Amino acid sequence: RANDVYYGGEYLNTLNSTFGRLTYDYNEKYLFTGIIRRDGSSRFGPNNKYGYFPSVALGWNISEEPFLKSVRAIDQLKLRLSYGAVGNQGINPYQTQALLGRTAYSWDNTPAYGYRPATIGNPDLRWETSTTQNAGLDFSFFNGRIAGSVEYYITNTTDLLAPQPLPTSRGFGGYITNIGQTRNKGIELTIGSVNVDSKGFKWTTDFIFNRNREAIIELANGKVDDIASGRFIGQPLTVFFDFKKVGIWQSNEADLAAKFGDKVGQVRIEDSNLDGRINAGDRQILGSAVPDFTLGITNRFTFKGFDLSFFVFGRFGQMIRSRFHTDQNSLAGRYNNLNIDYWTPNNPTNEFPQPVVTQEFPKFNSSLQYFDGSFIKIRNINIGYNVPESFASKLKMDGLRIYASIQQPFIFSEYITKYKGMDPETYVDGEQGVGGGDINASISPAARIITFGVNIKF
Repeated sequence: RANDVYYGGEYLNTLNSTFGRLTYDYNEKYLFTGIIRRDGSSRFGPNNKYGYFPSVALGWNISEEPFLKSVRAIDQLKLRLSYGAVGNQGINPYQTQALLGRTAYSWDNTPAYGYRPATIGNPDLRWETSTTQNAGLDFSFFNGRIAGSVEYYITNTTDLLAPQPLPTSRGFGGYITNIGQTRNKGIELTIGSVNVDSKGFKWTTDFIFNRNREAIIELANGKVDDIASGRFIGQPLTVFFDFKKVGIWQSNEADLAAKFGDKVGQVRIEDSNLDGRINAGDRQILGSAVPDFTLGITNRFTFKGFDLSFFVFGRFGQMIRSRFHTDQNSLAGRYNNLNIDYWTPNNPTNEFPQPVVTQEFPKFNSSLQYFDGSFIKIRNINIGYNVPESFASKLKMDGLRIYASIQQPFIFSEYITKYKGMDPETYVDGEQGVGGGDINASISPAARIITFGVNIKF
C-alpha cells in the first residue's frame, strides 16, 4: 500500500574470546581452580577492544578432615573462597562512533532532507569490569535433613558504562562514557530442610534470604555528587531526590505556614537546610528502590499421590514512586480522585492535603507519590494428584496426573505499609534524574492466573 511506511535496521557485533583453566584436587579435601580469559568486543573502539579477566577459587572440604570424620551429624562442611573479574560490554553497537541523524533544511527555498551529527562518539570506551570477592560455606547435617549455604560477597565495579548528561546548549543530551566506581556487598543464605518424612507423608521447606548494600564510590569528577544526574556518593544508583513531606500544616500553625509561603491544609515540607524558606536546596535523598532485604519460603507436602506446594516471597525496606498516585491523586478542581484521607478543618490529618478549588495541583504535589514498597505475597500455590498406576493402566495409560495452580493469589502490602495501590512488585527501576526521574515507573499489575490441567502419558 502506498501510504505504508516501514522502518528497519541491521546491527552487527562480534565477540572474540579465549580462556584457559587449571584445576587441582588433593585427596578431595583441597580444591583449586584458576581461570584467565581474554575477551574482545567490536562494540568498543580500536584502542580498547580487549579486556583480561582472571579468577581464582579455593575450596576446603572440612568434613573430610580426620577431626570431623567421626561426627555423624555432619554430612558435609565445605569452605569456599574466590576472587575474580568479569567484563560487561552492555552498550549498543556503534556507540563509539559519531553517528548521523536525518534532518530537514531549506535548499534554495525548497524543503530537503539532509544529515546532521546525532551522537557524540567515544573511541576510548572500554570494558566495564566487576571484581568480586566471595566467601561461602556449604553444609549438610543429619543425613540431609538440613542443608544449605551462606555467602558473603563484595563486588567492586569500575569503568561503568553510563550516560554522561551534557547541557542542552551543547546540542546533545549526553554521551556514553566510562565513569566512576560502584560497590555491592551483601549476604545470601539458603536453607533446605526435611521437616517430616514418615508413613508416606513428607514435608520439606526451602528458605532464601538476601541482603545487599549498593553504593556509588566515585563519579566522573571523583568523590563529588552529580545532582543533575541524580547520582550521589555513598548512595545506591537508584535514589529518590525530592522534597520531604513531614505532614500537613494544621490550623494552629497558620502563622508559621505563612512564613514559609504556605497555607493551612497544604503540604508541609522539611526545611532541611534550616534557612527559613523552602527552595531547591531543601531537596534531599528520600530513599532508594533497593530493598533492605528479600526472602522467600517454599513449602512442599506429599501424601499418597497428593502433592501441595506454595511459595511466599517478601521484599522489605525499598521505596517506590507511585505513578498511580501521581496520575489519579491530583486533588485539583473537579477531577476524579482516589479515596484518600485528605485534610479538612474537621479531619486534621497529616496524610494528604486539602483539595484546591482551582484546577491546579497542590503545592509540592511530587512529595505525595513516595511510599514504603514493602510487601509479602503468596507467589503461587500448586496442588496435584498422581493417579495410581493400577488405575491408569486400566485406561491404557502409563501415567495420569491431575493438577491445579494459581499465580499471585494474595498480596499483602496494605497491611505492612500505608501504600494502597497496585502491586508494588510491578514497579521497575529505570534511569533517573533530579526528582527520581523514571525510577519505579509503574507497569501493569501482576495478573492472578488460575490453571487446571491433566498430564497423560501413553
